[in-house]
Amino acid sequence: MLRMDDSEDEEGERNLGKPEGTKKGKVRVKMEGEASSLREKMEQMMKAREELTTKTLETKLLITEKKKEVKLAQVEAKREEAKRKADLEERMIKVKEAKVWKELMVEEKEHMMMSKKDMDQEQLQWWKDYKEDIAERKRIFRGASSTLRGGTPMSCGGDGGLEDSTTGDNGGA
Repeated sequence: MLRMDDSEDEEGERNLGKPEGTKKGKVRVKMEGEASSLREKMEQMMKAREELTTKTLETKLLITEKKKEVKLAQVEAKREEAKRKADLEERMIKVKEAKVWKELMVEEKEHMMMSKKDMDQEQLQWWKDYKEDIAERKRIFRGASSTLRGGTPMSCGGDGGLEDSTTGDNGGA
C-alpha cells in the first residue's frame, strides 16, 4: 500500500522526459482550447463592459448638456417675456401720458378760447395767470424737447393753441 502512494509521485518524475500519450495530449489540447476560449470570452465581456460604461457616460453627458440647453432656453424665454412685459408697460405709460397731454391741451385750448369780455377783474386775472402757466409750461417743454428731440406731444410741432410770447400770435387759432 505504501508503495502505491509513492508510485504516483514517482510516476510524475519518471514520466518527466517521456512523450505524452494520446489521451493526455487530447485532454491537454482540449484544456488549452477551453482556457483560450474562456480568455476570449472574458476579454469580450470586458470589452462589452467598457463599451457599455462608455456609452452610459456619453449618454449621461448628453443628458446633462440637454438639461443645460433646456435651462438656458427657459432663462432666455423668461428674459424675453420680461422684456416684452417691460416694453408693453412702457407703451402703456406712453399711451397714458399722451392721453393726459391731449386732455391738458384740450383744457388749455378751451381756456385760451374763452371769451374775456364778460369777465370781471378777478376772473380776468385768473385767466391771465393760467395763460402765464400755460406759456411757462410750453417754454419748459420746448427746452426739454430740443435736448431730448421729441419726447412729448408738445414737441411734435403743434403748439397746443398757445400764444407765442414774442409775436403775440395765438397759434393760428
